[in-house]
Amino acid sequence: MLDAPDKSQAAFAQWVRRLVTGAAELRAFDAGEIDAVMDRDSGSAVLLPEAQSALHDSNRIALSALDALPGEVCVLDANGVVVMTNKAWRVAGAAHERSGLDVRAGENIFVACGDVPESERECAAAVSDAVRQVLTRMRRSLSYGYVCHAARTRPLCEFTIAGVAGDGPVTAIVTREWDGEGPRAKKTPRPATRRSSKSSSLLQTAEKNHLLASLPAADYARMESGLEPVELTFGKVLYEPGEPMDAVYFPGNSLVSLLTLVEGHRALEVGLVGREGMIGARLALGAATSTVRALVLGTGTAMRMSTARFLKEFHRSPALQRALFQFTDLLMIQISQTAACNRFHIVESRLARWLLMTSERMASPEFHLTHELLADMLGVRREGVTVAACALQQRKLISYRRGDITIVDTPGLKAASCSCYRYMQVQAAARTNGR
Repeated sequence: MLDAPDKSQAAFAQWVRRLVTGAAELRAFDAGEIDAVMDRDSGSAVLLPEAQSALHDSNRIALSALDALPGEVCVLDANGVVVMTNKAWRVAGAAHERSGLDVRAGENIFVACGDVPESERECAAAVSDAVRQVLTRMRRSLSYGYVCHAARTRPLCEFTIAGVAGDGPVTAIVTREWDGEGPRAKKTPRPATRRSSKSSSLLQTAEKNHLLASLPAADYARMESGLEPVELTFGKVLYEPGEPMDAVYFPGNSLVSLLTLVEGHRALEVGLVGREGMIGARLALGAATSTVRALVLGTGTAMRMSTARFLKEFHRSPALQRALFQFTDLLMIQISQTAACNRFHIVESRLARWLLMTSERMASPEFHLTHELLADMLGVRREGVTVAACALQQRKLISYRRGDITIVDTPGLKAASCSCYRYMQVQAAARTNGR
């Protein structure tokens, strides 16, 4: 319609004019103050040529701005349909043979996630879930690593999905960043080298996980063939409430938050699990489904084992049973103490406790967490976290900048934390000494 001759545009405008009823509306239409009218027969809105042109120019300007960005960007509407992609995204798609969920304008990202090769299904499902969470306002942004197995392409990329909320439905901006060298640049290791590399990775991660490290050598050796080293990336959801627990995870230097959901979308942390334990402990109690959302907070390593293999090893290893029941006991103490802490202690002390627990489980004084995420963890408003974090920073106990947190004074932060932290430390020490 925009490229039609002037006579065609005039005829179209005259046809639209007949849809206008009422003297006031007709005067506004003739004055150019109306952009669209309603066709009663079809029930749809009809844009005037000027409005169509403005919309076209607006989209062209937005696309030009996206094309100027060096990063790869695509824009989704509220249903997951790709509205536009920038030049960097399109060029990368052609270079990588459309690997890495290379959706194009007009395609639906949820459909694309279901059409990837079998080897990429898990990564694609994580991206699909992230987009769904952002579009339904559950999260403002999420990032996921994606592994591609197609030939002649860089094997790794990272997706970041950020919501754009207005008065209407949420739309999303997706960025894609590639990492790693292509398979051609890598030397193919000999089979013996691969086995050696896997064994080394298994051993290193197992040593980081205290539960696995506590097992007798014979028990661990029997379990080894069923353990698979994996990297848990920030924002990945391992379980959702009511879903079957198909695998268990033994974190190394990763960190997983256990969240209980209220009204289907509001989340509150009830537990925090790192290298001291495992994710999926309810399986040992006879449960098959999760009651919480298990959300990865800290990117890092973990050991994964299928549920069937875990239950087999659990039933024939008294040592694994003792270690798991001891961890479950500590986790129950943590959950009950956290409930009391959220009710009776001030936000600043609770934040200090939470940062100390996070640091211990990740074996690092530095980590990345936004105020919004901390608010979900502590069950308070974002403003409350901001005030508490500023207070700890003014006391020079932590350093906080754009989500990057560094514990500067650990003894001072322990003194600022609530009594719940010290209580849980005593409980953990008592069980360790009694082992």
